[in-house]
Order: sequence, then structure tokens, then C-alpha cells
Amino acid sequence: MRSDPVTSGQVNNVSTQSSSHVATNNATARIAETAATLRLDSLPSHVIERAKDLVLDHLGVTLYGTLLPWSQHVRAIVISEGGAKESSLYGGDHGVPARAAALANGAAAHAIEFDDTHDESLNHPGAVIMPTAIAMAEALERSGSELIAAIVAGYETQCRIGSALGSDLIRYGFHPTATCGVFGSAAAAGSLLRLDTAKMIGALGLCGSMSSGSMQFSEDPLGTMIKRLHAGLPAERGVLAAKLSANGFTGPRNAIEGQWGFARAFARQEQLDRITLGLGEQFEIERITVKLYPCCKMFHSLIEAIETCQREHEFEADDIARIEPFGPRNMMDTHMEYRPRSTMSAQYSLPYACAAAIVLNPSDPDAYNEKARALESVRKIMDLVEPSVSDELEAMFPRRFAAGVRITLRSGKVLAHTVLDARSSPDVPIGREEIQSKFRTLTSAMLSPDEQQRMIDLVVNLDQMSSIRELRHLLRSAACPNSTGTFGN
Repeated sequence: MRSDPVTSGQVNNVSTQSSSHVATNNATARIAETAATLRLDSLPSHVIERAKDLVLDHLGVTLYGTLLPWSQHVRAIVISEGGAKESSLYGGDHGVPARAAALANGAAAHAIEFDDTHDESLNHPGAVIMPTAIAMAEALERSGSELIAAIVAGYETQCRIGSALGSDLIRYGFHPTATCGVFGSAAAAGSLLRLDTAKMIGALGLCGSMSSGSMQFSEDPLGTMIKRLHAGLPAERGVLAAKLSANGFTGPRNAIEGQWGFARAFARQEQLDRITLGLGEQFEIERITVKLYPCCKMFHSLIEAIETCQREHEFEADDIARIEPFGPRNMMDTHMEYRPRSTMSAQYSLPYACAAAIVLNPSDPDAYNEKARALESVRKIMDLVEPSVSDELEAMFPRRFAAGVRITLRSGKVLAHTVLDARSSPDVPIGREEIQSKFRTLTSAMLSPDEQQRMIDLVVNLDQMSSIRELRHLLRSAACPNSTGTFGN
């Protein structure tokens, strides 16, 4: 990839701190103004600490993800194209242009379905915003405090826009992360470029023509690598949009709410007021789920319901006669593959999620690989799954990702349990220690215990860092002898 046309020096000449207030109530202008003017000293301490926790979760998930075949494909391309060595590829001593780093690291961040989620918007914001913000902070030599502010700005933008469109995106065949992500990426990149409000509006204007991402991957069990790019592509495009706007390239000012804007083009029942509701007072980064299972978030409450039945009644797989999962319609739609033929299709298969919960360890990424999928015990359980839609739980979606299960044993006994909010959801949060434990597990093959602790300490003190050079050094030095990963096909 050729070097990006805007260097850090040029950017500093082109963009300035926000110098004017945009006196308009439209959604694009208001979210752009927030992204352009947000600073660390305006954020509550709990928001700052939450951002740090999500940075660490992202680093652990993405470092693991770099080892996998689909990540390696993207990585090989960006390395072969070369260009300015301004930003790091995680897990290797390679410097590439910031856009290329956002692309490759974004794809790796979404490589194992373990990256964070924003339930209401059905988005994976961290896999888009974190690679963008880290690449740009490194390229522009920004401080840790500016990095955190940019991350929060990105989450605000992507999650609020996604929430305004609700489940319409998926209903009409668009993937929310891929379509909304470019706005979040542009907001984060624009914050680090120090765009003023007018140029941030311009960057978001360009995003309206960069949004794309088909849900067709969910219909093709062998064509699912593309979903990994559904974080990398919007990350790359957001950097491009912000850099173009910094250089004076203009886009429409009503890119979200306009007659042909993003909201009305991609949805039929958009709620534009949701974009500005509580803006500046309530922060979407506090409504994020840290995933404890590397599979579709729709299944997390179901997995916990099954695990509760197992724990309370101590039955074996051979004791089961029937499994009846129930939940919102989205839990079943495009998720009923009984013989998944790839890791991605296993992660998106409702029958497989039931089998993984009963026979395997559903929190282990390897529970979804080729070897696990071939187990006869797994196939037997999948064949017992007969799901149904619950009108009660459907009414809660997407505010809550609730699900339940009825398990009929061969003895005739029926076990049942419902989980309204899976553990680590916003209303049932996990603490920093559990996030750090997840990080240590995922990076155990890449970092020594001392290196793991060093990275944890760096992230905990991120707001005190004058630059992220030390973090960059650790990201580049992380490596694993098994360069193709253990996750299978």
C-alpha cells in the first residue's frame, strides 16, 4: 500500500482545535461537534477507566486473532504493499501506513468473535475504533489522554448511530458493524487529527458514501472470512474519510439524517433522536459487553441458561431427549446451521451453541474449530435442538439479549431456565480482574507473564502516558511460534 498523502506534519498545518460552534440541531452536526470537542478532562473518571478496560480486552483478543489464517491473509497483503512505516501491525515487527494498520488490525480484532459488543446497536465497536485510534495515535505521536478521548468519541458516534437504526439494518441485509463502523472510525481518527467541528462534519459526510457490508456471509457457511473484514474495512475507510476532510475534501453536511442520508437509506423506522439523547451526559462506552464466549452474542444468555441447568441438575449428554431454546426471532434467523462447515458458521449456529455448552467449553476459541465440529457427541446434541420464538423475550430485544431453554431428559423430566442478561452485559458487568484474566489467557502463547503484566500496567496508566511508544514496542514484540494459530478452519 502506498504511503497516505497526508503526513502528520501536514495534518497539523491543515487542522486546528474546534474553533466554532455549529448552531444547528441536526444529528450529524451534533454528534460531529461532540467528537471534535471531546477531551479527557471533560470525562467522568469511571468512563476513562472503562475505556482502559476495553483497550486491554481489545489487545488480548486482537493479538490472539493475528495468529489465524484469515488475519494472516490480510496481513500479508498490507505488508507486501509497503508504504510509510507509521503504525504497527500487532504481533510482529512491521510498520505500515495508518490506514493499512487499521485494516489489518481491525480484521484481527474481529477474527474470533471475542471482541466487545454494543447490544442496542448490534455493533462491534471496539474492533473498528480501537485499531483506528491506536494506529492514528502512533502515527501522529499523540498522548494516551488523546487516545482515550478519541476512543470514547468513536464509541459515542458508532453506537448512537447504530442504535438509531435498531434492527432494521439486519432486517434489510446489512451488517451493523460494517455499515456503522466507518462513522465511529472517522470520529476517532478525526479526534486524533484534531479536526474542528466543521471538518468533523465533513468527515462524517464522506462516511455516508463509504458504508457497506452485506449479511450474505450468514447464508454461506464456506464464504465467511469476509465477516472478519467487516471491522477492518470500516476502520480503514474512517481513517481515509478523516484525512480527506483534514485536507479540505468536503462531503454532505446532513450525511445521517438527510433525505438520502445514511439513516433513511439503510432503515425504515429510524429514531434519529436516539443519536443525541443524553449526548455529553451518558456515554455509550458504559453500555458495552465484554464477551465471555467467542460466538454470536445472541447465544450468550442461552449458553448460561444451559450451564445453569447442568450445574443444578447434573445430567449427562446421553440423558437428553430434546433441547428447546427460546428467545427473540433474531436468535434463530440465519442461525440454524445443523452441520456448520467453518469456524464462522459454528460461531453463528444456534444448534452448535447448544452443543458447545453441553459437550465442550464454550468460552474456549478452540471449541469452534474443525476438530471440535467433527465430534460425534457434538453432532448428536445438535440434532436434538428444536428452537422457538418467545414473544415475551422478543419484546425485550435489542434492549436485552434474553434467552432460555427447556431440556427434556429421557426420564421425562423437564428442566428450564431463562437468562435475561448474560454475565458481562452492561447490567451484569464484570470487573477489571476478570478482563485481565481473559487477556492473560488469550496472550499466554505470545507474551511472557512479565510482558503481560507490563502491558496491563501500561493500559491502566494510559491516561498518564505522553506517547504510546512503549505500548507500540510491546505490540510489535508479541509473537507466537505457531504462526497459523490453533483455531482451525
